Amino acid sequence: MPRYIDLLEKDWGNDEVPSPRKSPRQQRTTPVLRRSSRKRSMPPAFSSMFTSPPPSAKKSRKDAKVPSPPVAPPTLLTLPHCAISRLLLCLDVDSLERLGATCSYFDQMIAGKFLLSISLPFPVSFIKEVMDDDSFEKKPLLKLSCKKPRDDIKIGLDIPEDYSEPSSLHKLIIASSPEMMDYMVFSQMSLLSLHKLRELDLVPDSVKQEGRLLGQRIMDSYSIFDCSLLRHISRLGSLRCLTRLDILVDQNLYLEQFMAELPNLLELGLTILTRLGLSKHVYLHEYVPRLEAVVAASKAPVLRVTVVAETRRQVNKIFKNSHVEKLVLTGPCTFNMFPVMERLKEVVVNLETSFLDNNCTYWKSRSDDRGLHRAGFCCVNIGAVYENCPNLERFMGVEVAMVSHKQPFNKWNVRIKKRFYDDYLQQGGTKDMKAWAKTRWFPRRPVLPTHIGYDRVLN
Repeated sequence: MPRYIDLLEKDWGNDEVPSPRKSPRQQRTTPVLRRSSRKRSMPPAFSSMFTSPPPSAKKSRKDAKVPSPPVAPPTLLTLPHCAISRLLLCLDVDSLERLGATCSYFDQMIAGKFLLSISLPFPVSFIKEVMDDDSFEKKPLLKLSCKKPRDDIKIGLDIPEDYSEPSSLHKLIIASSPEMMDYMVFSQMSLLSLHKLRELDLVPDSVKQEGRLLGQRIMDSYSIFDCSLLRHISRLGSLRCLTRLDILVDQNLYLEQFMAELPNLLELGLTILTRLGLSKHVYLHEYVPRLEAVVAASKAPVLRVTVVAETRRQVNKIFKNSHVEKLVLTGPCTFNMFPVMERLKEVVVNLETSFLDNNCTYWKSRSDDRGLHRAGFCCVNIGAVYENCPNLERFMGVEVAMVSHKQPFNKWNVRIKKRFYDDYLQQGGTKDMKAWAKTRWFPRRPVLPTHIGYDRVLN
């Protein structure tokens, strides 16, 4: 039995064909042709016979791409709400007011949530509006101004004209005692929400009265009122929110006591109006040290100083600050300001210009050489810039960034002098460089005082 199984397995597994017993007759073999692998092109006569038919109209419509609708260009309104809110923080209040007038969206976003600006003392129109309403909402105030207008107003709304005398907010401030001013400020400020106050403008509409500059009595009244206002805002802790401050000061410079509470200022504007006859002691021991101390304490990148009037003394004022990037100074040629500001990039000087040939009033200037101002001398001295303002790029419109401070002063002076002489010629100057440098340029490096601010007094 096992022998049978082995034989069966041998038979299923044998693939060979058994050879016949008799040898077959030899047959003639036919040679097989080898197939070529080369591709042959179809003759043109047969190509039209095998082309695929064109697609149907239904398939063409299905395969056609439907054009997408045009995308609207991005606008300020398409930004996310958080991005718009962030951008609004970069605008001043006047720009916010103009933006709110463009459409209802920004009107609701700005004016619907904030009280943009108001004057103090309150105008009669605002008081009447409060009286007519049964209730009012204290929206956060963004800008507070005290311009001391002199327009006559009628204080009593329902009082006949025969029994009411017209007055002005200027007269109310002048005629009030310090105690009355404190009460006026406290009573009116209680109606305002100041926790988001951003701008404060305390410069009056005019610094002249009947064609003359304000007297010391009026300046004292203005200073008392403004100081009371700042104290009230300070008690509320809102001075730290201010980003812009414009203020009128005299030789007393009461602003100094509030400078430490203004860490977020972006722009500080000082309008200076001092007595014209300050004694040497007051000038050197009070006015100049306080002015230098206020400038040194400022953290605002933009500093604007407007000198309306001051006592003329040939004393160098050192403005030392490590935050100022742009300095805008408007004043007389004899202001004698020397900048020491490591981040300063631009200096703008606005000088008085008339149609007469008596524009420049610099020290010891000849009467026949006053038609053009002395750029680099008048108001701000560029000689102090060397090594003290290494990042300065532009001074009174003259590009100075290409002149390196790493070279000796003599070489720096020669290159700077050439640029300012070219500016002098562009303004219409006719002197040659030697004559110009003799009366309009410094021969040596200015020597700055070692002690500034209150160190002047102590030393």
